[in-house]
Amino acid sequence: MQNDILFFAEQRNGRIQKISLELAGGAKRLAAQSGGRSIAFLPGRDVSAEAQILLKAGADAVFTADSPLLAFYSTGLYGALMEQAARNVNPGLILLGSTTIGMDLAPALAVKLDAGLAADCTGLWVEDGVRMARPSLDGITNDTLCCPGGNTVIVTLRPGVLTPLTKEEALSLPAPSPDAVQELKLPEPEEALRMQNGVELLKAELGVKRTDDITAARVLVAGGRGMGGPAGFETLGRIAALLGGSVACSRACIESGWADTSCQVGQTGKTVRPALYLACGISGAFQHTTGMEGSGLIISINKNPAAPIFDISDLGIVGNVEVILPHLIQTLESYQTIE
Repeated sequence: MQNDILFFAEQRNGRIQKISLELAGGAKRLAAQSGGRSIAFLPGRDVSAEAQILLKAGADAVFTADSPLLAFYSTGLYGALMEQAARNVNPGLILLGSTTIGMDLAPALAVKLDAGLAADCTGLWVEDGVRMARPSLDGITNDTLCCPGGNTVIVTLRPGVLTPLTKEEALSLPAPSPDAVQELKLPEPEEALRMQNGVELLKAELGVKRTDDITAARVLVAGGRGMGGPAGFETLGRIAALLGGSVACSRACIESGWADTSCQVGQTGKTVRPALYLACGISGAFQHTTGMEGSGLIISINKNPAAPIFDISDLGIVGNVEVILPHLIQTLESYQTIE
């Protein structure tokens, strides 16, 4: 049905990823507004048990594809199976995360289904149809796209744009139907190889896993151009360590070579929602605030009393970060000593 929403449940080593829980919660809320269902597509090896997690996270139904052939991602094979799921339900909207896999799978699926595609979106809501927000190509403004209905649209969303169901929402879910989990028909090994354009994966080795994911951090200590240089970010790193958080930054710091791109928050970076966002030397241009304005508590330090960052801050401190941050470190260290 066109009111149904299909989403891609991404997993790693047989375990559901956070982005999948975000899509499950968002799809459930959107489907409730349109009178449709939230349906998950879960491919992989030894993943059938994870279907129950998706049902508890908001999915009304789950299409699973469980096979050793699916242990590692393949555009052709995953695309063919998700096409099968989509044709079974004819959804009006298909959601994927703006992850490495999601950004590869989405255009392939769009071609198979002759569907529209809105990539790397930072907003999704219902208003006279489905509307999406995403950064424009100039990196300065945001585009708002509209899907009035009638055709299937595929949307990839940055992590953090949607949120998982709250505990109260999850407890209010009705019991799933007996046939809520359905297994998709898997291709024969020869056909699977053809779907991969004749390329067979011989070996896969795990690389070094990044453990510092700013989208998962409860505390972010972020710096902008006002930090002055790499030394300023060493100071932020000390504060982040004392608070049990991670370091983030604005785009200007990436362009200056002061921080790694994985730390960037904003329109051309990542969308984050930590419990605490400490913004140091960040002016507050909307290209940055669009990626962090949903934080629980925003504390900002800037020497310019008219800095736009103060407009969205819960607490604003007017002053020089070079003076204030050393005092903050001293205070935090004294608390640790007392403990």
